[in-house]
Amino acid sequence: MRLLLRNLLALLALLASFVAAATTVVHAAPVVGGIGIKIVDPQRDPTFPSWETEVGGTRAPGDTLERTVRVSNDGLTARTVDFYTGAASMKTGAFTVEDRGGANRLTSWTSLDKQQISLAPGEDTDVKVTVRVPADAPTGDRSAVVWAQPASGAGGGVATRVGVRVNLRVEPRAGTIADFAIDRLTAERDSDGQAVVVAGIRNTGGWAVEVGGELTLSDGPGGRILGPVYAEEAVVAVGAAGTVRFRIADSADLPAGPWQASVKLRSGAIERAHTASVTFPTPDTGGTGSLGSLGSAGLGSSNSPLMWVAGVGAAAAAVGAIGWTVWQQQDAPAVR
Repeated sequence: MRLLLRNLLALLALLASFVAAATTVVHAAPVVGGIGIKIVDPQRDPTFPSWETEVGGTRAPGDTLERTVRVSNDGLTARTVDFYTGAASMKTGAFTVEDRGGANRLTSWTSLDKQQISLAPGEDTDVKVTVRVPADAPTGDRSAVVWAQPASGAGGGVATRVGVRVNLRVEPRAGTIADFAIDRLTAERDSDGQAVVVAGIRNTGGWAVEVGGELTLSDGPGGRILGPVYAEEAVVAVGAAGTVRFRIADSADLPAGPWQASVKLRSGAIERAHTASVTFPTPDTGGTGSLGSLGSAGLGSSNSPLMWVAGVGAAAAAVGAIGWTVWQQQDAPAVR
């Protein structure tokens, strides 16, 4: 067991070093061989606390948002730099970025006036960022990143990249109300036997809403808990009913219950909560598989292998949290 733990910790350290190399922190002082990025002449927005360091704010459907970012070559050699927009998400206060190529609704609305440019040492260039919100865009919060990254083969090794956050809230214009209600929570299993909690919602406002959120299961068999589980976001038209689904991964053997299901759903500034008792259809295997053992009462003794793995996961999360705190404390962080 100790050998297994040492191997797991070594693997976590290797992964952490890879991630650190893949997204380089940019400091206020020039970094040899590095690139920097910042917003040029940010526009003051009292409704958007991060207006100095991020692209974003609140916009109505049909509006356009324009900002300019400046990318600099702080190294000693010429660099060819790619510019692109990548998908990101904000879940329970954590800003998470996706690998290059990841897309979402906001990236499809965002365009850059440059895609690639060569920069001499000490040279910089301005890139215009334009976000065009479609006239029929549903309300909700969206996240992305404007990235600057050395072109393939230009930097050698693992590519570094720096970026500026894009956080946009879409709300209808004054005089139009966006709202929704949660009618029910039900439990089912999909075609793969995975447990799914379904929230039935109604659009009670005058504009389409995109609804997402998180689910927590508690008071399960043996006092077990599970979550948070994040929703598959759904758009619901005006006057229509819809569903938001929470698919629980690797849950074919999850005990049927009953469970206390609690959901928090939101669309932009609108947040609704609902709690209900649910029972999943009995798994075909009839087992009490791995997910059923998660939670405060299900981890068992400190000698349990699952407990050791959970401990390693917690340690990795702690390392990530410390890294994020240090990142945020820089004068000019990689993703702002």
